[in-house]
Amino acid sequence: MPRRRIHGADARRGPAVPLARVSCRGRPEARGAGRDACARALQPVTVHDLGKLLLAFTMLWVYVNFSQFLIIWMGNLPEEITWYTSRLRGGWRWLALGLVVLHFFVPFLLLLSRDLKRRQGPLALVAGGVFVMGMVVCFWLVVPAFGRALHWLDPVVLLAMGAVWLAVFRWQLGRRSLLAEHDARIAEVPA
Repeated sequence: MPRRRIHGADARRGPAVPLARVSCRGRPEARGAGRDACARALQPVTVHDLGKLLLAFTMLWVYVNFSQFLIIWMGNLPEEITWYTSRLRGGWRWLALGLVVLHFFVPFLLLLSRDLKRRQGPLALVAGGVFVMGMVVCFWLVVPAFGRALHWLDPVVLLAMGAVWLAVFRWQLGRRSLLAEHDARIAEVPA
């Protein structure tokens, strides 16, 4: 792996919208009186802001990665270029092309739509797709260094770890309030 990698800045930005959407539906206050408070917290303006944030981070991701690729490629340093050449040969080339298309172009073009950014459902689908492609990026960054192809256990382990994380997340979410307490911007809902 090149010494001058800058992937810390593009970390996981995708799960915010789908988790907020799932969280509001699964909360105890989403049933009954607190449902209005949860709906007020995710108004179309708030969802639109989350969509704009997702668009900005999508553009930041491609800017950071392409600039890094261009600098390393144009610098023509053999120890740096081998990192990319191992990921741009064979079947990895198609995965890299799929990452460019499904992790940048598709979300970018979809997020240009104002209507999509104001609706929770479609925005959650786009954010979920970005999140899944972020996991594929992690896979693409690590696995070619070991010189092996995709094994059937790779997605199984990822799904199992994700299921455990989601179960713990839902369990912890049930023990805490989703909405900020004593926030003047959120009107009190009578119990």
